Amino acid sequence: MPRACALCGKSAGFGSNVSHSKVHTRRRFDVNLHAALIGGQKLLVCTRCRRTETKGARMAKRAAKAR
Repeated sequence: MPRACALCGKSAGFGSNVSHSKVHTRRRFDVNLHAALIGGQKLLVCTRCRRTETKGARMAKRAAKAR
């Protein structure tokens, strides 16, 4: 199974480590994945999708607090 978000498909990015002498070596920037229950299934999702899934509840709580 690839290390990718089950909702948006975000996967690892690639770039370079740059040392003080400016030597470039290739590296991976892995996605920050977490197991979450979504629709009764345990899925690996990235933190952005996890936050978006609970946004409605957070906004309702914030609106109730502002009243």
